[in-house]
Amino acid sequence: MSLYIKDLLQLSTGVRRFLISEAFYGLGIGLYSLVLNLHLLFRGLREDEIGALVSMGILVMGVLAIPVSMLANRTGRKKLLVTGIFFIAAGNVLFALSDQLLWFYAAQILVSAGLTLVETTEIQLLFHYCRSRKEEARAFSLMFAVFTAFSGLGTLAAGYISKGFEGSRGYEVSLLLTGLVLVLHGIIRAYWLPPERRVTMKPAATASSAKGISRLVKPLSSGTLWLFALFMALLGGCIAMTGSFLNVIVKFRLNLMDDQVSLILAIGAILLFICSLMTPYVMERFGYNTAIIAVFMVNILLFAILSLILPVWLFIVLFLLRGGGVTMLSNLLDSLLMSAFNEEERNLYAGMRSVFRSLGSSGATLVAGWILARQDYRLPFLVTAGALLICGLYYFWWIRPVLSKRLNSSMES
Repeated sequence: MSLYIKDLLQLSTGVRRFLISEAFYGLGIGLYSLVLNLHLLFRGLREDEIGALVSMGILVMGVLAIPVSMLANRTGRKKLLVTGIFFIAAGNVLFALSDQLLWFYAAQILVSAGLTLVETTEIQLLFHYCRSRKEEARAFSLMFAVFTAFSGLGTLAAGYISKGFEGSRGYEVSLLLTGLVLVLHGIIRAYWLPPERRVTMKPAATASSAKGISRLVKPLSSGTLWLFALFMALLGGCIAMTGSFLNVIVKFRLNLMDDQVSLILAIGAILLFICSLMTPYVMERFGYNTAIIAVFMVNILLFAILSLILPVWLFIVLFLLRGGGVTMLSNLLDSLLMSAFNEEERNLYAGMRSVFRSLGSSGATLVAGWILARQDYRLPFLVTAGALLICGLYYFWWIRPVLSKRLNSSMES
């Protein structure tokens, strides 16, 4: 364990700068994630209308993902990442200043476009700064650890900001503050992150634009790409069924005030931080297959229990453990599946992953919105438990053999 911690302190310069700047992103998203749904509810939207709005945004991400992944090969990941951060900032400002459904949709499109640019480039850029496969897994988990720690801080701050203002004024202030934090974040990443080492194309590969396009889309014929992408759709649906409405579920199932909700979610972020730090250690200690299967089983059990009628204290404890379990599962799978592809395939896989994850998340969010509109705050957990069981079987039967073969061959080479 001490050797593992020592290795974490010897990461590449680009990785360290990326992780430090990730704190601003976590802070901004933490402010935004707590208050947005509550802001929309205060503005008169119903839960099913919010579900439709979020689903539309997720579909926008799916539509843009592959074009963005191909654009990253031409313009560079860093430029697209910074542009995406500014888009998210603009969307939050528009959410804060609007009170009509049409403008909410416009704001959601801005945020979704920005999230697409960020999510389709940040992991590959982070891995680009890494020196080995092992450093990739550790850097990914550390990125998520930093993000969750500061998103918890942002969530806590948003709760107290909301409490300190009357009506929806606190929600508006939090969204405007999100915009400011993300603008600073974008500036820092634009000027502080090291430039990418662009791979020069061979003359034969650049003979014509038609050949260039063919070279970019050729991996689409890969069965592995489609197999992994479909798995991401299932996993995205599992996470989004409750993940898109955590603040609403906690607030109305337990009848809590906004600052109490933010405190619970902030405590959850601390647990997410710990689980993110421990993910590479667990994977290296027990092996990734054993770790993934065990974490699947724990998550299925937790979600099934959370669908029952429970005392408030027990629900909160299991709810927090659920967050840690989902985080560890997502980190394990995201880092390993990305590492299974070589540098040339990663941009396209990131796009495909985002498309299919968006499709799964969109459908699950829409269904969750319908369920919550009927004030049923237990059924989403039961549905998630069933979906996780299907996802776990898919991993065991189809993903596991291919992933093992790819990772073993990459280590040998």
